[in-house]
Amino acid sequence: MSIQEVQNSHLLGTYLNSQSSLLVFLCVTDVQIEDVEQLAQSIYKISFKNTNKKIVLYTKSNQNNATAHQLEKDYVIVQKLSAVNYPVFRTLFYCADQSIIGVPFYATQYMEGRLFSDQKFIGMPLKEKIIIYQEVATALAHLHSISLTYLGLEQLDQRTCNYQVVNKKFHNIYKLNETKISKNIEDLLYWLPLNQPENSELDTLCLIHGDFSLSKVLFHPTEPRILAILDWQEAQLGNAFIDLANLISPYYIPYSNGIHQIDGWQGVEMLVDVPNLQDIIKSYFAARSTKTIPDIRYQIIQAILKKSIDQQILFKQTKNTQYLANSEFLSEAGYQIILELTEGDPFGIKFRAEKDCALWSNWPVTDRCKSYYYRIKDFLKEEVFPIEKEILDKSRAMPTTTLNKGIPEIEILQRKAKSLGLWNLFISDPIYGKGLTNLEYVFLSELMGLSYLAHEIFNCFAPETGNMKLLIGYGTPYQKEKYLKPLLEGECKSFFAMTEKNVSSSDPNNFQFTITPTNGGYIINGGKWFVSSAPDERSKFGIVMGKSSQDMSNPMESQSMIIVDMPNPKIQIIRQLGLFSFYDLPHSYAEVNFDNVFVPKENLLGQLGGAFKMAQGRLLGGRLHHCVKQIGLTRRCLDLMISRASQRVMFNQKLKENDAFQEKLGLTEIAIENCRLLSRNAGLLLDSAGSRHLSTFMAVSQCKAHIPKACQKMIDQCIQAFGAEGVTDDQPLAVSFRFARAIRFMDGPCEVHLRQIARFAFGNHLFNDLNNAQGYGLAKL
Repeated sequence: MSIQEVQNSHLLGTYLNSQSSLLVFLCVTDVQIEDVEQLAQSIYKISFKNTNKKIVLYTKSNQNNATAHQLEKDYVIVQKLSAVNYPVFRTLFYCADQSIIGVPFYATQYMEGRLFSDQKFIGMPLKEKIIIYQEVATALAHLHSISLTYLGLEQLDQRTCNYQVVNKKFHNIYKLNETKISKNIEDLLYWLPLNQPENSELDTLCLIHGDFSLSKVLFHPTEPRILAILDWQEAQLGNAFIDLANLISPYYIPYSNGIHQIDGWQGVEMLVDVPNLQDIIKSYFAARSTKTIPDIRYQIIQAILKKSIDQQILFKQTKNTQYLANSEFLSEAGYQIILELTEGDPFGIKFRAEKDCALWSNWPVTDRCKSYYYRIKDFLKEEVFPIEKEILDKSRAMPTTTLNKGIPEIEILQRKAKSLGLWNLFISDPIYGKGLTNLEYVFLSELMGLSYLAHEIFNCFAPETGNMKLLIGYGTPYQKEKYLKPLLEGECKSFFAMTEKNVSSSDPNNFQFTITPTNGGYIINGGKWFVSSAPDERSKFGIVMGKSSQDMSNPMESQSMIIVDMPNPKIQIIRQLGLFSFYDLPHSYAEVNFDNVFVPKENLLGQLGGAFKMAQGRLLGGRLHHCVKQIGLTRRCLDLMISRASQRVMFNQKLKENDAFQEKLGLTEIAIENCRLLSRNAGLLLDSAGSRHLSTFMAVSQCKAHIPKACQKMIDQCIQAFGAEGVTDDQPLAVSFRFARAIRFMDGPCEVHLRQIARFAFGNHLFNDLNNAQGYGLAKL
């Protein structure tokens, strides 16, 4: 509430006069309000005409999630501490009646004193600084030594008492207020739960302040003596070291010379003459009667992370980019502590990466990408592979006559993956994704491809991947809020409708589906087929491509994309389609009819006539992703074949010892490595040359023309090695073969890409200056 609302409340004076405890404190029989001054958000100082004493009003904030119950809890905590002579303001009364000033509130005494900002503190003599910090550390130790039973606070919420809960709370608050993916915050949120400290006798559950710092301590106007600890709004049952970590966190935050609004002292301790850090820590533990001084850098990381997230919340509320810069600055400081604790290897990947040196070679891949790689690998091993066949069997048993329901086991795995930060890894834009490069995602996608289910589990599954990229690149703010946001969160599915049944859809002249402008929007008509995810009941919308102009003088500008909401009575799913009788439920493929469907104008995606430009950007990454996923599936098949060959005996000889088999295996290993190199080269060119460069188009076309066919051939050999079992669903060979055969025409048939490669080859030949060199070209007869 505002200061005007407090000042204008005529009921406040009447209510204050009814509080006998207040009248006794003020030593008056009648109160007359003279002035109301706002000290901070929801905190007001009230002075009176007939006494020099003042009071402080703490009100429930309308701008946060505080409840009246929480405000009452704060009042009770301060009241209990005051009763045991702990330095806090004396409580006077609590008012739950919202009719007085519009919200619940409570009052305490007001005392004049000194509050130390960083600048004011730095300007003080060192001797006085040391005394002040010793006093603060001692007062904090006394707080943590007070028995909850003695305070009468045994009923405090036990759910806030351990590091696991605190870390989960940080994660939830960060995700709730996330406006841009912060690499450091993501890594901090992943590292903290994996490295929770062991229980310590000193790190007991006790009453903690929750947001402790030097600025929350009121000192005597002239003496280095504490009058009161302020701001108990975040007080709770918690681990004692959290408060101490908050107090000394400035020693771990670099000094930025005012560039950031939250500055620390790291690097300038001698220059600004701050007390020795170890002396402060010793003062705290001496007051707790122990000489044991544990390492509390874990708690310091938590304290800095909280400050970083708080700055991100302020950025979301104000859109002031300074807060975002502050958040990045603080999260970097926290991550540096982790690097110091772990000798530069926070996720234990150095040994694994060195062991896999042939995998990483000298590709420009960051340690962060390698961390994701091994986290995904562990997740697949522990969570996915053990239940993969059960899920696929359940998928095959689902009926295809109705809209398909999601598989609960996959949804559980999705929630686990999301909580670990293994989510939306394909998005290179750091506002929406992890900020990984295309090359880095090639490595991750190939690993995910080891399981047919993994891309969906990590929310990297088509058609959502392409639709998200379209909405990120061309969506309006309205479209991003309504359609992109739920896709990013995995709250719904979507479809992409481009292919038509009776025409060659790779030729834009052939499209028959129409998008016709009308009053307030568009009417769409026609049929589409092989529309993936359309039969999934979780699909809440689809992106449809169709002809918006009959002028075919420039066919590349005759098509548009539009977003349609589902379900719609005029959109009919005629039938579901299987790939060699495999329906890939619950997503499946469908033939869909659109019968005079009205779509509002705000659902037009991009510009009218701009569909082919958008589609090429969507399909370029999609083609590469399909190929890389197929490489992973093929690698899995080869591993199964090698295991099979090590066990299978025929004519008194193990299959792995057969010369013909060894030759085939050798050629197959070379073939899959060729596929890998093609895909990594394409990813590298996407990063270095960009998606519009001809070399990038050629590299992706090479992948699309070669990899599916090569993988199909390799999987065929694996099936042959398995014999009859290879064509059953007992092994993942059959589903991998179906996918390899299908993607030879998905996103453009291989023949179209081979034609493109030939054209590129002739184009490159024209610019090869060696063609004119004597002796290089054709011999002159």
